[in-house]
Amino acid sequence: MKYMRSLIITCLLGLTACNPPAIPVEEDPTAPPPISIPTIEPTLIPEPTLVIVTPANQEIPIELEPPQHVVYPGEISGREQTIHDQVTESYAAQKRAYGGDEYYDGRFERPFDREMGYLGHLDIVKSTMVRTDPEFVFVSIQVVNPVASAINTPSYYGLELDLNKDGRSLFMIRGLGPLSEEWTTDGVDVWKSSAAERRVNVASEGMIPVTGSLGFDINLLRAGRGEDNDLAWIRLRPGTAEVVEIAFKDSIVGGEEGEFIWRPFTDGAPYTEKQYDLQVYYTLEQAGSPYKGEKDYPLKEVYAVDNTCRVASGYEATGYEPGLCPLSLPDVPQHRDEPPPCFTPNGAPC
Repeated sequence: MKYMRSLIITCLLGLTACNPPAIPVEEDPTAPPPISIPTIEPTLIPEPTLVIVTPANQEIPIELEPPQHVVYPGEISGREQTIHDQVTESYAAQKRAYGGDEYYDGRFERPFDREMGYLGHLDIVKSTMVRTDPEFVFVSIQVVNPVASAINTPSYYGLELDLNKDGRSLFMIRGLGPLSEEWTTDGVDVWKSSAAERRVNVASEGMIPVTGSLGFDINLLRAGRGEDNDLAWIRLRPGTAEVVEIAFKDSIVGGEEGEFIWRPFTDGAPYTEKQYDLQVYYTLEQAGSPYKGEKDYPLKEVYAVDNTCRVASGYEATGYEPGLCPLSLPDVPQHRDEPPPCFTPNGAPC
């Protein structure tokens, strides 16, 4: 009895002590060897992918297809109308322009960056227009340096069209500097000004009228896409590096009998289409001047732009049109007691 009490106490203190010793099991030499069964991992079924259904009214961005074209510009031939411009290349090292900048008349000779570094790919040498094609009007813009030098800087080449002959441009056509000799609509814009649709009376003197506070506010072609994808085109003239060619449908200017005033421009800033009357948005003090010695030198807010004077197309200019290039006047015999004739800087009689 005493022995059993001691055994119970021992079991309570350590349960392992109560387990009897394991008895070794002798293997039967005649038994077959054990069979090894390989472990098979369970196949995991992937969870279903969550598909989000887009609401019908949510706009989904899609890749635009290339525009479909019906008519293409051909090769240019025929009589050219030419505008020559002030070239600044010879004065580039001096970081200044020699002439051609009449700021408050909207005439710019500013092929420089903000630090007055020369931008030869914007410096217009001359521009031509050809109107002999039954479908398109062709314009060329020749600059000093190759257009390809602007590959890392967006640069526009374009022209303005004044159909009312009042100094306010009704249309603006522009395209990003091309690197291809093939006609393309890529990067080409056509804008219209609703403010310039109604003609204004033009005085023989004073500031040139401007497009208006809305600028060019109606878009007809943006980056080559619009209601008419064939409206305007651009290319690099084959075999050249410095001549940009633009083609636009002559329906813009009223067909082959259309009368209008035009001028080309280059823009390396570039400015928004609503600010193309830069002289309205910036004072001369804000814009700066390309002329050394003037108090507003150097350039500030208005830089990297160049344009020319304006010329008439489809009719004989009167000389009173605002911003017109000086007209070549016939020689008129003068009496000794008569003063020489007087003309304004735009070529109009005083």
